[in-house]
Amino acid sequence: MNGLWLYLHFPLLPLEMLCGGDRPVPAALLDDRGARVRLCNAPAREQGVRHGMAVATALSLVPELQLVTPCPVQEPLQLEGLALWSGRFSARVSLQPPAGLLLEIASMLHYFKGLEALWQELQAQLGQLQLSALSATGHTPLAARLLALDGGFCAADAAAHLGRLEQLPTARLELETKQLERLQGLGLQRLGQLLALPGQELAHRLGPELTAYLDRLTGRRPDPPRYFEPPEHFRSELPLPFEVEQTQALLFPLRRLLAQLEGFLRARHWRALRLRLELLQAGRQQALWVGHAAGEQCAEAWLELCRLRLERLQLEQPVTGLRLAATEFRDLERGREDLFSEAPPQDSPAQLLSRLQMRLGDRALCRLEPCADYRPERSWRPAPLQGLWRRCRHRPASARAGCWRRLSHCPRGGWGRPSCCCRGPSASSAAGGISTRYAATTIPVAGPMAGWAGSIASRAVAGICTAGSGRRHGRGCFPGCAGLCRAALPEQLQFSSRCLPSRGAGAAGGGAGLPGPGPDR
Repeated sequence: MNGLWLYLHFPLLPLEMLCGGDRPVPAALLDDRGARVRLCNAPAREQGVRHGMAVATALSLVPELQLVTPCPVQEPLQLEGLALWSGRFSARVSLQPPAGLLLEIASMLHYFKGLEALWQELQAQLGQLQLSALSATGHTPLAARLLALDGGFCAADAAAHLGRLEQLPTARLELETKQLERLQGLGLQRLGQLLALPGQELAHRLGPELTAYLDRLTGRRPDPPRYFEPPEHFRSELPLPFEVEQTQALLFPLRRLLAQLEGFLRARHWRALRLRLELLQAGRQQALWVGHAAGEQCAEAWLELCRLRLERLQLEQPVTGLRLAATEFRDLERGREDLFSEAPPQDSPAQLLSRLQMRLGDRALCRLEPCADYRPERSWRPAPLQGLWRRCRHRPASARAGCWRRLSHCPRGGWGRPSCCCRGPSASSAAGGISTRYAATTIPVAGPMAGWAGSIASRAVAGICTAGSGRRHGRGCFPGCAGLCRAALPEQLQFSSRCLPSRGAGAAGGGAGLPGPGPDR
């Protein structure tokens, strides 16, 4: 089955999935009896620890060696988790137990703009997760596997793959031991020597199984793999090798779970709205919810929200494992921006609101909705923030950015979306300094201007964040409505004097014009 395939072999998968951190430490995985070393990482090998060494000998060489007990039940789940993670590189992934993945990448070269860019992105992601892997490309699945087990190779041309296969030792072929001994007895040391022999005589002397194997290797016979089907719902668990008592130490294993989540979401073309993170403890679990206002796919964005949520969490007991589940999703819409649309901001309003919720709590944020009351101070009420972005996320980017350019063009009685406010004296700096640019104190507008003023607030950041001011009153800026008090808006939101009535112009409702210079203007 010709094409372009990528094979990933993880020789230390059971050990590296249980160990990891910001600084690699010598670690070794024990065998089933716990008497000898089954696997050891690079820091341990540098100090003399080897495979099959007795535990007492290894500890005498490296006293600080971290010993890890194997978990046979988790090993197949670890490979499935990596298959979900690899969904960011290919939609066709095949499991190759016990520690291999096969990816079809011929259809992904245009997306990554070439094999070299895909290869670099793959190596960067593996380094970020601290996973060691032998990777190779091949024009057939079996060729990619053999080249990866032989040390690795990267090329997009089938002729280059065949040239590299001819140099492969025959001992690397996955054949029976008796078959390999016969090849050695005939003096066939390289695969190129074996491929140069006539196929019919080779099948007569060594059997048709060998020629069928060579045909699958070279692509003369199809060899379709069995592809991995992602589950309908995301739920992944990662045990920890030791008890963790600090929440910041949970971020590295959590990064691996979120990387699996990102691959799952990319394969499904979804965005996650809400995650459930369970901290497994002795005999119990401590659960917390992490949400995003508009839905997110990127693992780094979710990691930032989880970090903010964990900062205000008090652990009841030491944590022995993590379990992550995605509970709410939405479809991933295609970009609707035209050629002349402005570039979206790096920190969107949805990301800002999500950070504020994780830092301050779900009840610290609310939105304002109008009420049927003629009194300005009674014409609004707080409402839960959930559902605010679900109503406005389908608006085009050009429409969302309209009020930033000219507020005077906002229609009277327009979109009528309610604004949003934060409760608490430190709301303006709760999101790491991002919300200080948008900090202002708002009063909901009653009367005919309610929709106009509400659209200003919702289009700025889907609501204006209050900087802890509890003073709410209305001045007669317009008839029958309240005004903006001590507003500190960006330069794009400054009112033009030509758009507002002067003090002497009067109004149809008999209200006063703009107040004079003062703290409330």
